[in-house]
Amino acid sequence: MTADAMALDQFAERSDRFMAWLAAHDGFRVSDKIALVDMRAEKQGRAVVAAADVAEGEVLFSLPRTALLTVENSGLAARIPELAGLGAWVALIVAMLAESGPGSRWAPYFDVLPTEFTLPMFWTDAELAELAGTTVLDKIGKDEAEETYRSVVAPLVARHADVFAGVDTSLAAFHRMGSLILSYSFDLERNPGGEEEEVAEEAEAEEEAEEEAEEDAEAGAGAAGPPPAEAASDAGDDDEADFIKAMVPLADMLNGDSDLNNAKLFYTPTNLEMRAIAPIPAGAQVYNTYGDLPNADLLRRYGYVRPGKTANDVVEIGADAILKIAGAELNEANLQKRIDFLTDVGEANDEYILDETYELACESPAVPLEALLLTYVLQLSAPEFRALKKAEPTALFEVPRRALKTEAAQEAWLQILAAKAAEYPTDIVTDENLRFDTALGFNVHNAIEVRLSEKRILDRAARAVRDWKLAAGKKRKAAAGSRPAKRVR
Repeated sequence: MTADAMALDQFAERSDRFMAWLAAHDGFRVSDKIALVDMRAEKQGRAVVAAADVAEGEVLFSLPRTALLTVENSGLAARIPELAGLGAWVALIVAMLAESGPGSRWAPYFDVLPTEFTLPMFWTDAELAELAGTTVLDKIGKDEAEETYRSVVAPLVARHADVFAGVDTSLAAFHRMGSLILSYSFDLERNPGGEEEEVAEEAEAEEEAEEEAEEDAEAGAGAAGPPPAEAASDAGDDDEADFIKAMVPLADMLNGDSDLNNAKLFYTPTNLEMRAIAPIPAGAQVYNTYGDLPNADLLRRYGYVRPGKTANDVVEIGADAILKIAGAELNEANLQKRIDFLTDVGEANDEYILDETYELACESPAVPLEALLLTYVLQLSAPEFRALKKAEPTALFEVPRRALKTEAAQEAWLQILAAKAAEYPTDIVTDENLRFDTALGFNVHNAIEVRLSEKRILDRAARAVRDWKLAAGKKRKAAAGSRPAKRVR
């Protein structure tokens, strides 16, 4: 038997053992209309496929909560009391490390989980260089994750050596567990009521929380595992009391596609059920959804992109770039006064203008109103700014949108967009040709897809800015100064 044939047999044997392990749980049911199949040739690992026509509403499988890999089900909290203070991310990583040995009750489950990843976390330096200009690099969080390992996880493992005897607790194992949580975990209600409810998959839950928390702190560090232990234990305490982070066997074998989504996970007080939300013909793959994420987030969290499907893509423009270019005529003290004014106005109106970044969307690459207001305030003359400060706190929000589109603002935004475009290693034409270069690896092709989409958004945004119907007003110089910008608070 060839090596490839042996590997194929081993892959199938592990799938069979996994399904047998699930079947041994009281309350587990699986429809004979679905099958777990090998889709490595399509770079999709294992996947669930319909073996027969499935009607909308049919239950594909039902999983008891006892089969979930959670901190609670592992029983580890009783042996490691300090686990309760680590936060959901770190605690689940520690539990997964402890349960990853061959004698664990979850061993057949770990055998079907990936050991290699296409997440940027695991890319070479040369591959990461292909992501220059994108915000993916800033959100990988590898350094933060490794600091968590060194300062929190490794000392904990050393204090409880008996618990981790015979299991791999290396940095590489830590990264694997963190990446599995990032790509596969679900957030489940801790004490569900009597009504059935849809389960929030990790990416969807994270997307919904972005308006209430700093995405970079939560998801950026989470790309390699958890945020630092202090952040994990201090942030989101109420949410962590109501929800648990869980690995859900079989549910996480479904690939995700927001366009092809035909199944969703629901829970009852005792079980989780995967149900068809649309008819699924025999032979078709069963898809969950990760939410309407841009390709940059799909790459960072799941290690793949959807070529040509760019409707959800965005470009992030840093506030520092706007401050530097639009506020070039202001000295440091006056720049800070305008930042303070914008902060105060935002707090008074509960409608914040200042942000770390501003998004230009694929479907509508117009400059966001908040970014226009920021530019407007930065470019006011000293008398105009004093008059605005004396006005009602709502005065800034009452400025007509067209009045924000001055010639000075136009010049500033053309420079801001050009500066952002210059951060990428290639231009649009080059990337359009590189897409068809079969000599390039999978990761490089994914990087090209992300940066090409972002550059196209920038190009459309620049054309839209050039087409502004300008408000009458004095032209002001908008060239970038040499002075470094102050950070937005």
